[in-house]
Amino acid sequence: MDEQEFDALFRRPFGKVDFQRADARWGRSATLACALFGRTPEDLRRQLVASLPKIPSGFDLADFRDLERHVQTISGLVLSGSSNPRMAWLSPWFTQFASASITVDGQCYTVWEARCEIVRRAIEYLEIR
Repeated sequence: MDEQEFDALFRRPFGKVDFQRADARWGRSATLACALFGRTPEDLRRQLVASLPKIPSGFDLADFRDLERHVQTISGLVLSGSSNPRMAWLSPWFTQFASASITVDGQCYTVWEARCEIVRRAIEYLEIR
């Protein structure tokens, strides 16, 4: 995709303000991800074992939905990336993250599947609250 094709996806060219807005959303999602998922597989396991994930304060439902989209996108890349020749240069990274697993109550999750499940449960809880 070249610059013209990229710009054609939008009604107007992607400008500096658009970049700053997108960058702020990604930064907010990254902050929420760190707070929700922790830093280790054990942190993920604790969130999965809990009946409800520990919901960090200062974030709203829209933040969780943004995070869900980001996590699903990355999870999809991890799961399909190792077989995609265009992503061969990322193969060691994909192999490392696709093979790591967490088992909770007999169910096995990859690290990215665990993240998807945790954010799904958090959204479900916030929707009924």
